[in-house]
Amino acid sequence: MTGLELAASAAALVNALLVTRRSLWNWPVGVLAVSLFFFLFLDARLYAAMALQLVFLALNLYGWWAWARAKGDAPDLPLARMTAGAKALTAAAVAALAAAIGLLLAGTTDANAPFWDAGNTALALAAQYWQAQRAVETWPLWLAVNIGSTALYATQCLWLTAATYAVLGGIAIWGWRDWSARA
Repeated sequence: MTGLELAASAAALVNALLVTRRSLWNWPVGVLAVSLFFFLFLDARLYAAMALQLVFLALNLYGWWAWARAKGDAPDLPLARMTAGAKALTAAAVAALAAAIGLLLAGTTDANAPFWDAGNTALALAAQYWQAQRAVETWPLWLAVNIGSTALYATQCLWLTAATYAVLGGIAIWGWRDWSARA
């Protein structure tokens, strides 16, 4: 465990807790977390996870803007539900993106676990997008990401990061229950 891994994990946990509370502060904390994880994953040669942090940076900025705009003067952030079509499109996009990234990493890099890393990356992109849209269904996507990430990071001996993602899995269950009750 390094100081970088500790700081990234702490920021990620605070970020997730703030998301469950629908706090706009989750977005700047998220920017910090993804910036720290970028360097951690670079060192671990998990290139899809590393590149994902750059996309997360942009999506965190977008989410911050979208949530601030959606909230307006309302006391609580309004939540949404995905349509059946959006769910099907998301599943197809995740599968296609995971395959494409996995093939790219396997063929062009020395990546550890390229397809596993790619699958988590594709799922996480979908989860982050739907989080910015305030969709209740972001939480089961995050739960799947957290389960896969916990195992992946454990195989790379990133123990604190694996433990962080296990806790994030619990937070995803909490967020899913809370947002479902409010939507």
